[in-house]
Amino acid sequence: MIIIAYILTLSIGLIGAIIATLPPSATNLAVVKYTSDKSLTKGLHLAYGAALGEVIIAGLALAFGVLAKRIFEKHEWIQITFIVIMIAVGIYFLIKKTTENDSESSSRPKRFINGLLLGGLNIPMFIYWTAIFSISSRYVVLDKNSPWLLILCFLVGVFAGKFGLLYLYGRASEYMTSNFSKFKGTLNKIIGVVLIVAGGIQAIKLLIT
Repeated sequence: MIIIAYILTLSIGLIGAIIATLPPSATNLAVVKYTSDKSLTKGLHLAYGAALGEVIIAGLALAFGVLAKRIFEKHEWIQITFIVIMIAVGIYFLIKKTTENDSESSSRPKRFINGLLLGGLNIPMFIYWTAIFSISSRYVVLDKNSPWLLILCFLVGVFAGKFGLLYLYGRASEYMTSNFSKFKGTLNKIIGVVLIVAGGIQAIKLLIT
């Protein structure tokens, strides 16, 4: 039974991270963009940081999830700020001209840190992971008082799920860039439209609630 609990906890982190990474976000779009502009290896430097950032968010949600959810829901300006930033970045990508730049834009540590910031500053994920803990409580209880090995299994699952899907995003970007010459030129517009639409959906949700 104990082994099953560990496997189940690992699976919760793994599946939860995959579901969280599937929708377009600043993190997976950044990996796609960086891989297209540079290489998959350099894109994965960012992915490692983003996966670690997701682990930090999930860990903090485990300890302070309910409190963070209350603060986030009480102060609507936090949600509005994220929506405005998302739409503004989307507009930036729409009007940005594609330029060829083969030079090293950043070092490996800087790429890792950029990914860490993208993953770790995604505050709305506090609510997501709090919901995951609530849903999974019928199978296994995850909170700050859980055994440390159980928590470790969960966090390993989060990292594996996040990084694994970002790797697939990077591979897809590499394939598209290599086989479709127009992909790289239209990527900025694709990212811009996706971010604006995602921001619009979040704004509608906020108005409805």
